[in-house]
This record gives sequence, structure tokens and C-alpha cells, in this order.
Amino acid sequence: MKTISILSLLPFLIVGLCAQDKPHAVKVGDPAPTLHLDAVLQAPRAKPVTWDALKGNVVVIEFWATWCGPCRAALPHLNELAAQYQNKPVRFISITDEEEWKVKAFLSVNPIAGWVGIDREGSLYKAFGFKSIPQTLLVDRKGRVAALMQPSELTTAVLDNLLAGQPVSTPVSGTTAPAQAPAVVAPLEAPQTIQDKPASPLVELVLRPAQPSISMSRNRGMFKAKGMTLQGLVAIAYSTSPSRVLAVGPVPSDAYEVIVRVPDVRSDLLLPMLQQAMTAALGLRTWKETREMEVLILRLPAGQQVLLRPSEKTNGNWMTDDGSISGGALTIENFRMSLEDGLHTVVLDETGLKGTYDIAFYWNFKEEVSAFQEIKKQLGLELRKERRPIEVLYFEIEKTPAK
Repeated sequence: MKTISILSLLPFLIVGLCAQDKPHAVKVGDPAPTLHLDAVLQAPRAKPVTWDALKGNVVVIEFWATWCGPCRAALPHLNELAAQYQNKPVRFISITDEEEWKVKAFLSVNPIAGWVGIDREGSLYKAFGFKSIPQTLLVDRKGRVAALMQPSELTTAVLDNLLAGQPVSTPVSGTTAPAQAPAVVAPLEAPQTIQDKPASPLVELVLRPAQPSISMSRNRGMFKAKGMTLQGLVAIAYSTSPSRVLAVGPVPSDAYEVIVRVPDVRSDLLLPMLQQAMTAALGLRTWKETREMEVLILRLPAGQQVLLRPSEKTNGNWMTDDGSISGGALTIENFRMSLEDGLHTVVLDETGLKGTYDIAFYWNFKEEVSAFQEIKKQLGLELRKERRPIEVLYFEIEKTPAK
């Protein structure tokens, strides 16, 4: 199960005395704005990375980030194109605003063909007024903006046209318009006034089957989840890791949608209400026992230098996804919990490390051995398999839920 913590993404604000002081977004046909990069990885050191130096090449700029799932999904397609055009005047440059050390850790497990640029201020991205990533920018051989698109829209036909000096016949807005939804015709009613509109419920409780997909949000007085398994919901309701939750007997394979809402001042009732909902609807029964099981021990290997970066941040946020854990001001306990979620196995910490760290850890989640190899190489830590007594939460369903 993916576990994503809340990431604070602050918008870039431009303050001016009047509206005309704000810069206009660069458009197709304009000269490409200044290419300022703090560092360029995987490029020849003696070769400057400027539009003058790149003139005569078709340039593919990919705006991305290590934490961006769609960006990672686009990598195989872009790498394949880069390989196809490696002997032609086409230059691929992937640009991110992240720290160089974090990008290098990512590249050690997730190769990116072409050059990788670090633009800490995001100057080029902001020049186009982009609001999301990934975004693909094409610059023609004369240094003019030729197209703005999504990575999936970049094809050999597009690149061949640019090499031949022909216009690009693909969407140039950077987004694809969604299909128009069918109109919904409602019976005529008297228009509602503000006073007629129902207020938001003070208390709300919903539990129903849903299509599998993972989305979850929580604040002080509200919890929503959609497409989660029963095991995942039990783990949340009882504040434990899914790796420490075990089913007894047959369990419905359905996915569920849950909405629990209470007044903010009664947020302590959120999880008890979720527990009661599953008990009432599914006949859920839970109990705890200690059992011996195979776990992973996080340790400091003898003679190995710890490669963790002490954090100067005061507030931590982090994200765990398939094959990645990244964030700032993490304690080792934060990292252990994220590692347990990412590896789907109970992890125990025996490092004895204190303090907080900025961590970017990547591995091939399809190969178990990758995590063992990469944690030593990237962080100077060790994972070892052992059998230990662990308290686990058992659950069973006493009746089949009604359809």
C-alpha cells in the first residue's frame, strides 16, 4: 500500500506595482528563454549548456521531479526516444529544481538518458507559467519554442518533423482537453437561495464497495479513503502498519470507500467510528497476539560509514512510494515506518541513531535484493533478515457483507 505524507508545495508569487509589470508566459514561436542551470549531470564538462551552444540541435526539455509518479512512468518512453536519436542532432535535457545529491541518488537506480539539469530557482519552468509536471518543451534548431506537450505526445514523427524544419502537428498547449461530459438534465425546480442549501453534515459515516485504487486524505475532523483493501482500512482504523495486520479465515477481496466526518473538536472519534462502521457492516472482530515471524532489522554495519545527511530543517515531510522514500527532517523512526510500508515487511530499528535527516532512498521495488544493496550504498545502513517475536493485529469477518 502506498503511503504518502502531506507535501507542502508553495506557489511562486510575483509581487508588482501594477498588472503590466508581471512577465508574460513564453509561447510557441518565441525565442526560448534563458537556459540557466546550476548543474548539469551526465554532460561533457567542457561543453557549455546554452542556447547558442545548442543551436543546430532539436532540444527536448523535460520538466520532472524524483517524487513525481507520472514523471517516473514517462522515463522508459523518453529513454527509448533518446536511444533512437543518439546519433542525430537531438539533445534531451531533463530539468528538476531538486537538490543535486537527491537527483544523483535517484539516477543510481532509475537511469535517465541524456543530460540532467538542476535549476534550483525553476526559472525556465516559471517562464512558461506551468502549474504541474511532467511537461515537455521542444525547441527547434534555431532556438525557438516549437511545442509544449505531455511526454506521451512526443513521438518519432514529431522529432523527425523538427529535424526537417517542419512545424509540429501535435497539441501545443501543454495539456490535452478532456472529453466533454454528457449533459445532465434535472427536473425543473425553484432556484435555491443560500438559506435553502443544506449545511455540511456535522457527523457523516459512509462505508461502501468501490473500485480498486488508492486515494486517501485526512485532517482534524475528516477521513476519506477510496479503493482501499479491508486490510489497509483495518491498519488505519487501529493505527498500525499493514505488515502487522493478519487475516484469519476468508476475507472479502472487495475494495472500499470510506468517509468519516466529525466536528474538529471531536477528532478523537474518527478512528473509533471507523472501527464501529466495519464491525456493524462486516462483522469485523480483532485481537492482538505475539507471534514469531521473519522481519528486517535496520542496523549499522561494522566498518561502514553512515551516509545520512543531518537535517537543518525544523519541520519534516516525506513521501513513500513504490521504490522511493524521500523527505526532510526525518527521524530514524520515521524512516523505519516508511521502509516498513515500502517493503511490506515488519522492520525493526537497531541503529541507535538520533536526530533528524534529509533522506532520499531509491530501490527497484520489483527486486527484493535491490533494497538490501541500495540502502548500504546510498545510506551506509544495513538490512538483515531475522526471526523475532512481534505483536500483530489479527482480524476476521464474521459474516459476508450484503451486496
